[in-house]
Amino acid sequence: MEIRFLNTQDVVVYRELRLGALMESPTAFASSYEQESCFSLTDFAARLRHNDNSANAIFGAFSDKDRLIGMLGFSRESRLKRTHIGSLWSMYVLSEFRRQGVGAALLDEALFHAQHLSSLRQIVLTVTTNNLPAASLYRSRGFERFGLERDALFINGIYFDEEHLALHFNHDT
Repeated sequence: MEIRFLNTQDVVVYRELRLGALMESPTAFASSYEQESCFSLTDFAARLRHNDNSANAIFGAFSDKDRLIGMLGFSRESRLKRTHIGSLWSMYVLSEFRRQGVGAALLDEALFHAQHLSSLRQIVLTVTTNNLPAASLYRSRGFERFGLERDALFINGIYFDEEHLALHFNHDT
């Protein structure tokens, strides 16, 4: 398995994985298949372009056969008073590759990347309270709950709560 930053050359496989993820695991994302299926390839490519802050990226996990099997987004706050905070978002692994360490490898690569960014002090993320495997993975890497947002997502007539988790780094700024 290879983990690397996705780039615009990956746009077709990224779009396919993202839309599949939104259909298969709607409670894992704030966005929806209905919303993003209308986006063009250009819209998806914009997410993969290096922006002004090269710290931001979407990590992709590729199988031994070069198939995109997982993804995890990382972004750093751009506002001056919040540049010490990073966020993880959109973790997803194809169902047939779960329980094989793909999610852990993506998370570890994102954390390695984040720990080497100057003055980054914490990473935050949200996870639906019913997603026990993901919450367990995050906690295994030191993430701690700092809040609970009740009724955070509304999907097909049902409300879902989200936990807010944070990981604090102990290095000097």
